[in-house]
Amino acid sequence: MKLITYLISRITLSFTAIMLIWAAIYFFLQMKEIHDGIDEGLTNLKQEFIAKADAVPGFADILKANTPPNFAIEEISEEEAAAIVENFATTGVYFPTELEKEEVRMLTTAFRCRQNGKYYRLQFFISTVESDDLIKNVLFLLLGLWVALSLTIFVVSKIIVAKANKPFYRLLDELKKFRLDNSRMIDLPPAKIREYMQLNSSVKELLEKSIRIFTEQKIFIENATHELQTPLAIVIAKLETLLEKYRNNGELMKEIAGVLTVLNRMRRLNSNLFLLSKIKNRQFTEIRSMNLRKILEAVLAEFEDVAAYRQIAVEQKGDAAPSLPISEDLAHILFTNLVKNAIVHNEQNGKISIRYAADAITISNTGNRAALALFERYRTGAGDEKSLGLGLSIAKAIADLYQIGLSYYHDGEMHVFRLSLRNAGQR
Repeated sequence: MKLITYLISRITLSFTAIMLIWAAIYFFLQMKEIHDGIDEGLTNLKQEFIAKADAVPGFADILKANTPPNFAIEEISEEEAAAIVENFATTGVYFPTELEKEEVRMLTTAFRCRQNGKYYRLQFFISTVESDDLIKNVLFLLLGLWVALSLTIFVVSKIIVAKANKPFYRLLDELKKFRLDNSRMIDLPPAKIREYMQLNSSVKELLEKSIRIFTEQKIFIENATHELQTPLAIVIAKLETLLEKYRNNGELMKEIAGVLTVLNRMRRLNSNLFLLSKIKNRQFTEIRSMNLRKILEAVLAEFEDVAAYRQIAVEQKGDAAPSLPISEDLAHILFTNLVKNAIVHNEQNGKISIRYAADAITISNTGNRAALALFERYRTGAGDEKSLGLGLSIAKAIADLYQIGLSYYHDGEMHVFRLSLRNAGQR
């Protein structure tokens, strides 16, 4: 959920709940006020009637014989009169002219007439039809006001929050485009809000420090690699000269050859470590859509002689030609390391099987060892002294760089490396 959606939904729901509670309270207060007004009118009618009944002889009996439409009088005993408690109630009364019951507000009370000393039960009622219409109008007005205010709060809050968060989203867009290997500082959006100004300052400080450290590390690695390669090349050249000069001295030649082997191994190790560092630092920036099948077939052609020498049969299955936005050099290195591994860890008269699918490439080879799991740096197959242990680490680093799912498993006599391209191509 986006931040603006979260904020707006919470603000709108909160204000809507508050407005709903307020509207309910207001409605019930209005209802009470209307009923209080009606009750006051009924009380006034009662007081006027009792005053006239006490003052005018026969007034109560006349009204008893000629009951008005909104009035009822009944003679009762003193005990019944004492038991009646004056009360107001909302009830229904049948009106012959309307041929139906209508809701009324009724006052029920009892009194003793001073003119004749009799006790009467009185009922005064007023139709609430008009007040009901008023209540409905008030309710509709409240609902309309509630909906209008809710929509207004939603729209206004969205505009205000969106405008306030604009620097934040611009900063997010800039951070998404930021790459350490580009070594370019992002354009920080201007902000007037204190928190966003502090955020800009912190991001700027962090990125500048990261760029500086990355640049220093890259320069150090490049310089160290170069400085190591030069003396190694000089020493190797001198030892090769000594080897040529003392070719008749078997013991000395053996010693010199052993030193040359170690130095050549150091030179390859230095080159591979530098390559691995460049991959991790994303220094291969030339990317275009490459046909992975063509690259793999080119790599297989390079190892054709080696495979033939070890009598290793190579078969390819599937008609798919998967493609991927990738550096051509890194794609070549990836497949070179995987094919080389399939040959080095194979057996005499073995087999390499390559299967192409739209979203995967599988490279399988026979082997006399158990599962290898060689993605960790410097780990090699048991007893393989010539391997530097970096080939599969480099392959894994390239796969991770382009979101290629590189996995290994052991299936019977076959060692299987699978490259899943389903989510590949994102950097």
